[in-house]
Amino acid sequence: MNMFKVVRLSKRGAASADEFERSLADPGKSSPARKTISIATGEVALGGTTQPFDGMAALYYPGLDAARAAAKHWPDAVLCDEYLMSQKPDPQTRIKIIRTVTRRRDLTQAQFKDYWLKNHAKLEERVIAESPVQKIVATFAVPEAGKDPALDGMVELYFAGVADLRAMFAGPIPAMMRKDEENFVQMDAPAVRLVAEELTS
Repeated sequence: MNMFKVVRLSKRGAASADEFERSLADPGKSSPARKTISIATGEVALGGTTQPFDGMAALYYPGLDAARAAAKHWPDAVLCDEYLMSQKPDPQTRIKIIRTVTRRRDLTQAQFKDYWLKNHAKLEERVIAESPVQKIVATFAVPEAGKDPALDGMVELYFAGVADLRAMFAGPIPAMMRKDEENFVQMDAPAVRLVAEELTS
């Protein structure tokens, strides 16, 4: 079952670690049913040289209208819906990679989402079965009239620890996933790749 949420990717700037975490956790005037805060670990993902963001807030709401109203509090917020794609029976989710995804230019948002949920999802089940990945969550921007979202989709890959993360990317799984992504992802588009620890409240 999908859930509606508001996503904010943020830089820490001059704020202390505590101040930054509090700012991410701030729900504004809304009342989310749940929120998760993800703080960058400092590990640079997939060959990058710097981490593009220092943290991410995900605020969850019981319906689309509540999520849409909440998203108006922040100019950089993205209104989304979330799907749990697959997970191990007792997932250990200490650390994760957050990766934004841009849909292929010849696809609508609906076609992009449909391919991911009906086709790419089958490979994600293999990833769970054949690799150290503990859980996979897919997020899709909810189209807003007259507004281009900062991302079309996002994937979160959860791991028990950094060693498992590195082991997975040293194996054959990433190449298999990239090959299928050519069917629905704009492969030359910029993407955020962030290694983070998730804090749930």
